[in-house]
Amino acid sequence: MKIQKLLILTLTITSIFLAGCNIKLDSNAVDPKEYLKTDNTSAEVYQKGAKGQFYNPFNFSHTEFGRLILISIDDHPLIKTVELVVQNDNKGAFVVVYYHNGKVENYINTRLSIDKKYLKPNADWEIAGERDFDFTFEDTKNGISFALDITIKNGQRIKIKLRENQADVKRYSFLAAIGADLSEVKRFPFIYLRKAGFIPVEGTEVSFEIDGEKMELTKVPIKVEGQKCFKTVYSLTPLPFFWNEERSSYLSPEKITDKQIYQKDNAVYSFRDNNGHKEIERVTYKANGHSASLRFSPPFPDFASLKTGSKIEGRFCLGIDDIGGVIGGTYSVISTNGETTIDFQPEKCWQPMPGKDWVSAYRYHAKIKLAEGDRFKIQSKWTVK
Repeated sequence: MKIQKLLILTLTITSIFLAGCNIKLDSNAVDPKEYLKTDNTSAEVYQKGAKGQFYNPFNFSHTEFGRLILISIDDHPLIKTVELVVQNDNKGAFVVVYYHNGKVENYINTRLSIDKKYLKPNADWEIAGERDFDFTFEDTKNGISFALDITIKNGQRIKIKLRENQADVKRYSFLAAIGADLSEVKRFPFIYLRKAGFIPVEGTEVSFEIDGEKMELTKVPIKVEGQKCFKTVYSLTPLPFFWNEERSSYLSPEKITDKQIYQKDNAVYSFRDNNGHKEIERVTYKANGHSASLRFSPPFPDFASLKTGSKIEGRFCLGIDDIGGVIGGTYSVISTNGETTIDFQPEKCWQPMPGKDWVSAYRYHAKIKLAEGDRFKIQSKWTVK
């Protein structure tokens, strides 16, 4: 069983051999201008006389994490990491306890308004129920000030106090490795940490107790942005977006009056007109004052009008706000006898260590078939390898 972890950058054993090296926190994985350089699709791939109606195979969602902090500890036989997430109203909150055996428990207070489906990404994550707990989580001129006091369901009491004392507080933006060790997901977790960082060892006052026994915080084995840091990551503006939730449903043609732009709910679609066929150049999903973007090259085709035997291959980028290349990957759309398949393969993301990017373990696959009338049946699934 893989060890689950939420919103913590994984540092493997290889790090130990890189003493003296330095982790640089980076916002982008790819440069969209270079990564998305391909030609447009020829109109010859489409059936003659096809209506060119727009069917939308994508879906997006979001939730609200106002602030978050994860603290990892050494030497406890059961507990590995404790996380606190506080909503923007400073009232709704939940605590996540991560165990060495891969189990995860979520404790929510009575004022939490988050849809609970986002608290249970797979079967190993348990919602342990509502519980009262005390917390503070403030951003001061000298850094983070944080405290938590909670009794978990096995009766153990966890008390944490942490206070930075930094003359020069620096913040960064980077992708959260929420899915680095998840074995299954229902939707792709695209969670970006803004105003984020690791807690430095020097100058930080910290106390972590479980049933009165003091615990040592785990340290990152190499420097982060030139500083020795605890394996404690925080974000004052986490942006939790989710892409292409699995479904088995029907697609109907969308009513569009503008040939270039179409908005539905929180999503705005930008089109390229290819001889009457609407191809998607970009999708922008707006929520909580921020936006997630999905860009294609070549533009995503009008799959409903493709000739049998057509195969479109291209690249995509997922971005946040003005940061366009957080994740890069490839896509394909293939039309065979009466069925169209859509595949997405994320390939590139920023991560602290060299090697295969964690997002490359994810693959999205959808099958689409014409149903009754002008509707299509879509069945989709994410797999993690």
